[in-house]
Amino acid sequence: MFQHLPRTINLRLYFCAFIVTVVVIATPSLNFAETSEIANEAGNLNKLSLEALMDLQISSVSRKDQKLANAAAAVYVVTQEDIRHSGATNIPDLLRLVPGVEVARMDANKWAVSIRGSNGRFANKLLVLMDGRSLYTPLFSGVFWDVQDTVLEDIDRIEVIRGPGSALWGANAVNGVINIITKSARQTTGSLLSSGVGAEERGFATARYGAKLGDFTAFRIYGKYFDRDSSKDPDGNNAHDSWDMSRGGFRIDSNPTNRDTLTLQGDCYNGSLGETYILYLPPSLYPPETLATKSRVRGGNLLSRWQRTLSDTSNLELQFYYDHTERDMIILSEKRDTFDLDFKHRFALGTLHDIVWGLGYRFSRDRSGNAFTVSFSPRDKSDNLFSAFLHDEISLVPDCLALILGTRFEHNDYSGFEYMPNGRLLWTPTERQTLWGAVSRSVRTPSRADRDIQYRQRAFPTVYGPVVATVLGSDDYRSEDVFSYEIGYRAEPINRMNFDIALFYNDYRHMRAMKSGDLMPPSATRPFIVMPFYTSNDMNGKFYGIEAASEWRPLDWLQLQVAYSLLKGSARVNSSDDVYYNQILKGNLEGSSPRNKFSFRTGISFGGDVTLDLWLRGADRLESIDVYSVPGYITLDARLAWKPFSGLEIALVGRNLLHGRHQEFIPELINTVYSEVERSVYGKVTWEY
Repeated sequence: MFQHLPRTINLRLYFCAFIVTVVVIATPSLNFAETSEIANEAGNLNKLSLEALMDLQISSVSRKDQKLANAAAAVYVVTQEDIRHSGATNIPDLLRLVPGVEVARMDANKWAVSIRGSNGRFANKLLVLMDGRSLYTPLFSGVFWDVQDTVLEDIDRIEVIRGPGSALWGANAVNGVINIITKSARQTTGSLLSSGVGAEERGFATARYGAKLGDFTAFRIYGKYFDRDSSKDPDGNNAHDSWDMSRGGFRIDSNPTNRDTLTLQGDCYNGSLGETYILYLPPSLYPPETLATKSRVRGGNLLSRWQRTLSDTSNLELQFYYDHTERDMIILSEKRDTFDLDFKHRFALGTLHDIVWGLGYRFSRDRSGNAFTVSFSPRDKSDNLFSAFLHDEISLVPDCLALILGTRFEHNDYSGFEYMPNGRLLWTPTERQTLWGAVSRSVRTPSRADRDIQYRQRAFPTVYGPVVATVLGSDDYRSEDVFSYEIGYRAEPINRMNFDIALFYNDYRHMRAMKSGDLMPPSATRPFIVMPFYTSNDMNGKFYGIEAASEWRPLDWLQLQVAYSLLKGSARVNSSDDVYYNQILKGNLEGSSPRNKFSFRTGISFGGDVTLDLWLRGADRLESIDVYSVPGYITLDARLAWKPFSGLEIALVGRNLLHGRHQEFIPELINTVYSEVERSVYGKVTWEY
């Protein structure tokens, strides 16, 4: 399976597995009290039993509350207890918990995150939401992970749908949906203080306070700050990618009547990111210059939501948010304002139909500060998005067999009208078994970069003068689409154990490729030759795979979780224009995600409110074109925590313990210098009262 891993890594894997086995076997011989007493004292490893976890209410699969066990999709939920026991300090690293999600760190402040392939810093087939607010940017149809954050202790759960969600959530939800849901203000009354320090996490602190305002309203406010050290480049030198960020926000929840819920929340942030670019700049253009710079990021958002319960099977929701972002980089600066209005209505039609429908409108305006390397034409632009969706769950056999049909319609300023239908079948033969299947069509609509970009990526000298290879957006670029076929099964075969398995096949069409154009001679304003490459839809791909996860709690003080995913596929360029950029795009599509990926987690509760969490995980080699190949890796995280009394927790966390450092990804297209993920240790104290 991990045939590409070095022999030393395989030896470390065997050694680590041996240590984990010894710990598990030796644990009963320790001087414990009765296991039931330990469970009562320590509160178990996870406050949700496995049965309660399967009954957990989720909302991302059908935009209504339903049991996780009855979801007709490959869905995984990261709970608050998972977050606490993981030892992760940021949202991308939390997503490593989810089978089928590819997370690769590029440097101290950049990640490549995707689901079921097509990974990269500018991955464009994944929709990410936080409390109903889209985190995606129309600049490249992706997510800037360096500015996505909140108080991790305030996250209630992260719902991850692996597979298309466009029928409900719209374009960009091609390979999956990540929905980050925070706790209501009523769940966070009191105070929380958290602080830590470590080798790479040089310092971080969080303060949060919440209280009730009368009988019907509660609020919370928070502030947090972190400072992360620079990592190392492949030669062991300082990578100049340090990262610091400050953030603050609030949330107010009110129930003015027994049928209405009102929410108002907002956040603002400000920070700096260290980056090192390899750029071809005038006047010489060649050789390239290596520049270590600091990029500034800032922004804020405000969201309001009204929910009304009409009956047990009917409710309304109206949501509005405003989002402002600013990013100042040496290659480009951008300011963006987004306004979004969304309406949703659920109701029952007779005894057989459970219908959810909605309407939406989004307005986004950007102002670009063009530079020599990256520029946009027009420089400023406004986009409009209109949407509507309809989703009907038809009960064919009550509490046993259901047919789910739905579609979403959108109209955008780039490709016009789009439709995204899907059909799902859900069979629950017993309370402990669920079998489902789905067929879907999803689209990834053009982004600002696909249509309007001018990216001068590299230059080289010739006898006729310098030539600059330039990527140019095309007005002919249209939507990419994918037809997805899925089947899944989840069950609780015995008490204290569950497992979930999903198989998928994705047929991608009209994906992004490049077409070469005629050389453009120098002009009075451009003293160099341009070698143009225009965006096109001349690439197709077929990808398939399997994702499996299981959780078992054989004893009250012992919890085991294992996950595995396999991804295979290929891409082809339909035209004969086999240019260099197509080799990169094809290679990134085929090899940007590991074929094999696994995760094994174990948690042990000792007497005296002491817990130990071990997390062994690994990923296969990224088999892109040779120059971009990345070796596979296996690593281990560990967290030892002690609660001396209620409300206080002291934790020691070690991450990436099997290596001094290892590589996980290489930047694609944009010429930034990557760094390697280092071994790190930090201590953290959390006091909640």
